[in-house]
Amino acid sequence: AALHWLVEMSDDILKTLIGRQGRVPEDVLTGLLDVLRDLAEDMGEWAIYALLAMLVITLWKKFPYRPWRFLHRAMPVLYLMLAFHAALLAPTDYWTQPVGALLAVLLGAGVYGAVHTLLGRIGKARETAGEIIAVAQLAPDVTTVVCRLGPDWRGHRPGQFAFVSFDDKEGAHPFTMASADQGDHTVSFQIKALGDYTRSLPQRLQPGQRVRVEGPYGRFDLGRRQRRARQIWIAGGIGVTPFLAWLASLQATPDKAPAAELHYCTRDQATDAFVPRLLALCAVLPAVRLHIHDARQGAKLTAAALGVSGKTEIWFCGPTGLACALRQGLAALGWRPRFHQEAFEMR
Repeated sequence: AALHWLVEMSDDILKTLIGRQGRVPEDVLTGLLDVLRDLAEDMGEWAIYALLAMLVITLWKKFPYRPWRFLHRAMPVLYLMLAFHAALLAPTDYWTQPVGALLAVLLGAGVYGAVHTLLGRIGKARETAGEIIAVAQLAPDVTTVVCRLGPDWRGHRPGQFAFVSFDDKEGAHPFTMASADQGDHTVSFQIKALGDYTRSLPQRLQPGQRVRVEGPYGRFDLGRRQRRARQIWIAGGIGVTPFLAWLASLQATPDKAPAAELHYCTRDQATDAFVPRLLALCAVLPAVRLHIHDARQGAKLTAAALGVSGKTEIWFCGPTGLACALRQGLAALGWRPRFHQEAFEMR
């Protein structure tokens, strides 16, 4: 759409440089089709202006998420306007050629997706209602929320995440499930206070409150590891949640736990509420060696400290800055291990 708009804006320049030779003649329409074509032309122009504005505020990360999310709901409407523009203004001869068939398939698929979105059907097949059964303040900035979901919950694999809605006005937020699936439709989330909404959850939530969970999603899955590769697991801060689920899922069968080096990076080990939990879980799993890197004590994890050699696989969940530093450090040392990293950036 943007390229088409630029070509249209450059119409006079193109005529001067290459003339009108090869240009498809414009169809002559009358009556209702002529009125619809004029409407489609106007709609296409306004839609591309709106799309370019949406692109700017999406790339501008300082633009607040909540109004951005609200404005983003206009995207399927803008697409339908552009589809209407394309269908009405495409040369009539196109529809008798392969390009017309391709255009029809693409527009049909796009229109279906746009209508599906406007009807609120995305993710509905994976949505389960439930209730909160426990809320606890694990640390000043971490809230534990335990939910019991309905019988249609399909269960989850350790390390997966879900979109959780505690408040319809706020909408869904992605949180990793910090518990292993026990078949009892119970899931727990460790939620870090990263913004105004998550910071207010301890006051907003209480047992018995309704919740909607959409998922599970994600491929940060212990079952996908390469069996013959050396395992290095790296967690930073709240990024420890998928590894908590991994370790919990191995408690009943510790002999099946893979040999792994688990590195946990924390600001202050003495006050970190996850450290006791990690120590308890790893105590049952002798194959998993836990390394705690306490930033307050000057213990900083570096690529060299990982000791990568041979066939190695790294699973990482934590701050983006740490991931970039480790990737760059590994590249500088000439190591190219398989590096799994699940990003939670919604824009």
